Amino acid sequence: MPQYAPISGTILQIDYPEITSTQDSCGFRIALQSMNQGIVNFTITGSTYILDSHPLKVGDLVTCFYSLLAPVPLIYPPLYQAIVVAPTPFGTSAVLDIFTWLPASRQLANSDDTLRLNHANQARTLLPNGQPFTGTLSGKLLLVLYRATTRSIPAQTVPDEIIVFCNQ
Repeated sequence: MPQYAPISGTILQIDYPEITSTQDSCGFRIALQSMNQGIVNFTITGSTYILDSHPLKVGDLVTCFYSLLAPVPLIYPPLYQAIVVAPTPFGTSAVLDIFTWLPASRQLANSDDTLRLNHANQARTLLPNGQPFTGTLSGKLLLVLYRATTRSIPAQTVPDEIIVFCNQ
């Protein structure tokens, strides 16, 4: 079962906190207009991974991932703590999950086996700091960016880029 959930949409607003003597300014909040859930708010902190250190701006299409295990205040619109933010222009999708090697099919599969990666070793594979990753992908938390998938069950794709989080 996945530990992280995605919400994709367009950034409507970015709110920076007023700086007072008792708080620092290491975070901000974005309002995201999603197709499925309406407006959703995300808190972005200094520990949030933003793909390619992309400066977020109003109008960007992004996918924000949050932990399904983290506490969430019961408010509307919902407010989640973003773990990862990935710019996902039209036609690009992202998934954040732990992938496992399936020797029989020679593919990597996500935790609930709804997505399998073909030719993952040919994708651009990096660590969060932008350095190349050459180790094994199985058993690691991966941010996978891809464009097209098959309509099979499970869906299969050839990833464009993989970010490997080794310490998650």
